[in-house]
Amino acid sequence: MERELRRLILREGFRIFAGSWEAAPAGYSKANFPAMTALRRVLDAAPARHWAGFQLYYPMTEEEVRGTTGLDLVESMLAVFKEVTPAMNLTMQIHL
Repeated sequence: MERELRRLILREGFRIFAGSWEAAPAGYSKANFPAMTALRRVLDAAPARHWAGFQLYYPMTEEEVRGTTGLDLVESMLAVFKEVTPAMNLTMQIHL
C-alpha cells in the first residue's frame, strides 16, 4: 500500500484526507507525505462515535472543472479511478 500511495501522491499529485470528518481530518500531499505509521495513528485516533475515513483523491480547481466539457470530466474521473484501482485492490476482498 505504501508503494501505491507514494506513486499516487508523490508522482501523480493525488492527496489524502484521513481521520475524523467532524474534527477536521488530516490533509496530506506531496509536501507533507506521511510515514505509514503516522497515517495509521491518525486513523486509529479518530473518535469511535464520529464519522471518520480515508479519502484518496485527485484535486481539480473550480477553474479546471468549469473549463472542461462534460466528456472531459467523465474521462478524468475514469482516469483517476484507473490510477487508484491498484490501491483499492490491496484493501478489498473482490478485485476490480
